[in-house]
Amino acid sequence: MANGSLTERGLAIADVVKDIANNAGKTPAQIALAWTLLNPTVTAPITGARTVAQLEDNLGALDVAFTEDELARLQTASAVELGFPHEFLQRPMPRSVMFGGANIRARG
Repeated sequence: MANGSLTERGLAIADVVKDIANNAGKTPAQIALAWTLLNPTVTAPITGARTVAQLEDNLGALDVAFTEDELARLQTASAVELGFPHEFLQRPMPRSVMFGGANIRARG
């Protein structure tokens, strides 16, 4: 599939994006960009617009408001199993050793 860049996982994520877009009356590009804008590690999403119409469509991402269910669906579809050591470090005992009971508040 396209030199390996189109994977079953990627296509499954695209299906969720398309479904949410259809239900919200938005385009898949708007949903994908809006979702990317919510990621605190992304400083500047790349739109890839080649025409004014594509740019205008992409700017529509700024008007997207997700429901909790939609965000959960996107998160579930795109989740990556990190395995060891990440799985181990999420357990209560290692976390208590690392953080000594301190809680780090998520940004948001």
